[in-house]
Amino acid sequence: MRIALYNLTTTTKIGGVESFVWDLARELVKRGHAVDILGGVGPRRELDTGARVYTFPFISRRFWQALPPLRRAYAEAKLLERLTMAVAALPALARGNYQIIHLQKPYDLLPALLARRLSGAKVILGCHGEDFYRGDRWLARQADAAVSCSRFNAQTIAGRYGFTPAVVFNGIDTNLFHPQPPDPALRARLGLPATAPLLLFVGRLQPWKGVETAIRALPQIPQAVLLVAGDGEDRSRLAAIAGELGLSERVRFLGSVPRQQLPALYSSVDLLVATSYASETFGIGPVEAQACGLPVVATRFGGFPEVVAEGQTGLLVPPRDPAALAAAVNELLSDPARRATMAAAAPAWAAQFAWPAVVDRIEAVYRATIGV
Repeated sequence: MRIALYNLTTTTKIGGVESFVWDLARELVKRGHAVDILGGVGPRRELDTGARVYTFPFISRRFWQALPPLRRAYAEAKLLERLTMAVAALPALARGNYQIIHLQKPYDLLPALLARRLSGAKVILGCHGEDFYRGDRWLARQADAAVSCSRFNAQTIAGRYGFTPAVVFNGIDTNLFHPQPPDPALRARLGLPATAPLLLFVGRLQPWKGVETAIRALPQIPQAVLLVAGDGEDRSRLAAIAGELGLSERVRFLGSVPRQQLPALYSSVDLLVATSYASETFGIGPVEAQACGLPVVATRFGGFPEVVAEGQTGLLVPPRDPAALAAAVNELLSDPARRATMAAAAPAWAAQFAWPAVVDRIEAVYRATIGV
């Protein structure tokens, strides 16, 4: 099949959806498909996936949000950003002889549907969140098929658009994410106490990721150190909270950690904490951690209950509840045997999210859509 993976941010930033597109391209190419990635012009280095990469200019959402009528219209600003790229990208999208145009955001439905009219390609809407805007219902119902990254997300989409997408979980590379020996130099490198329990958060630092909850739980978790792997707009606020609570030495901000270095980090700590309370439709961090044999304490929110086997590979707690988070963490830290049992079970549980299984499901949707 000739497949276009169309998403502006794939080529301009790093994130869960962006990594999904790069990895999906690589895996589809391995199976003999001809794959093109179409994204925005940006500083992001093109990854070696075997796919062809095309980039197009666009006018950033920041420009649109600077205009008074759009200052609070976040969805509309993102839509305008995407439409400005579509002006340049539509000819390539329509003339690429694609059988499948796979989107990751409903903001791109209009150019994809226009390209379908011009070329006959089928349009697959990938759903990863709640990127809704005025007029999206009608456009979404014109797509040929849709996939969601979790059952939670599929239910949200059904409530908005009136149809239920096929559930295709996001994938992980189990050649990269698998159990390995801990990094013996980690504590010395970070100046950490030799016996302090190590908790890890991995993700973008946005308020809804709930890192504040993890920080506020620390006083109830004796001696534990929280390692924060990620960066974002909330970092300075979180650092200030840690300072106010006298926890600056127990909250270590590592900044953005390259993906290739994450397995060593997962294998060198005691628990992963995943603390989101909004906009969390899947949970790639918990899946990666479990694939590396690391138990997880996550909030019972969004896609987390689908990716953490409660009681087998981790525990689930209410969102935004530092006391509940601390109690669950202490429960596992105080029971090394139970933690070891969870660690042993986690890689087999995470295997269902390995890319071969994910691409099987994606290909099944593609084939059903084009009728082969």
